[in-house]
Amino acid sequence: MRISVTAVFAALIVLGLAGPVLAASELRILARIGSISPELLGKFERETNLSAILDEAPDHSAMVAKLAGGHSGYDITFPPDHQVMGLIEHGLLERIWADRLPGFWNIEDPWRSRSFDPRNEFTIPHQWGTTAFAVDTSVHKGDIDTLRLLFDPPPDILGHIKIMDDADMVQLALLYLGEPRCTLDDAKLEKAARQLSPLLAATPPVQSAGMAQSLGRADVVLAVTRNGDAMRAREGRPTLAYAYPREGNLVWTDVIAIPRNPPNRANALKFLTFMLKPENAALQSNYNGYANMIRGSEAHMLPLVLGAPELVAPWPAKVGFLVSCRGEVQRRHETLWAELKSRTIDLGPRD
Repeated sequence: MRISVTAVFAALIVLGLAGPVLAASELRILARIGSISPELLGKFERETNLSAILDEAPDHSAMVAKLAGGHSGYDITFPPDHQVMGLIEHGLLERIWADRLPGFWNIEDPWRSRSFDPRNEFTIPHQWGTTAFAVDTSVHKGDIDTLRLLFDPPPDILGHIKIMDDADMVQLALLYLGEPRCTLDDAKLEKAARQLSPLLAATPPVQSAGMAQSLGRADVVLAVTRNGDAMRAREGRPTLAYAYPREGNLVWTDVIAIPRNPPNRANALKFLTFMLKPENAALQSNYNGYANMIRGSEAHMLPLVLGAPELVAPWPAKVGFLVSCRGEVQRRHETLWAELKSRTIDLGPRD
């Protein structure tokens, strides 16, 4: 008696044994909370007939921790550039040979062959942004483009500050002190620690996923934040303005990568190709307010995003595309930040 393949598959489904077959129609994505456009994922599903399943982590560190061991169960993830070399060294990313992907040459020239992936073996660029702070200009009517507002606040800001739970705080302190932001010098880092301790004692830090809520609170006059979060918050609180500190700025970039041993490598490659299309990169920028690196995406972006002061630095402010600190430096700063928190605050639930 001959049994059709369709009948076999139907029997497996009834018995609950067809998981791997069904999984072939999925794409499993790991990203930070609130960072990926639902509209983008819906478009991907319609165009590919695949099911995009999104799992979210509270921050980059928690996201990267899920990749440990090399069998995370995810097909796509979005690590920050400074963590890519470590992920490669530990064998936690798949080679994708990005220059063989359709649309690779849509990537703007400065964002190809970067120091952490010089042969474009493991990543494609995703988005970039800055970290500084937003100020309610209805309360503080003076100059906002200085880190002094954060580290030596005037009376109208003192006691009304929210800081981000991120090692970027260490680099902001170093910039304020006129020190190299990627230093490993213990004396310089101790100076930064002394600058940060009063801030931590005065207010518990907020994870980046919760900063949007903090930016909406009337009692918060200054909040350390990323530029995209500041742009979205300004929609509901028009008196917010994003600062471009004269002492220096922090620029970050995220990439797209395939974790080691993905369940569906072919589907992951389809997603990478999808994200290299200008209209899709623009959908993501329109959603979260961060710039992308895909040539031609501007034609598909919303005017309010293209012209947002949080993305387009007003004259005479300049945003320098600084090289990310090495992984060793980043880890040292993260350790210092964790030590400072354990010294000065109760790590209980945060608002």
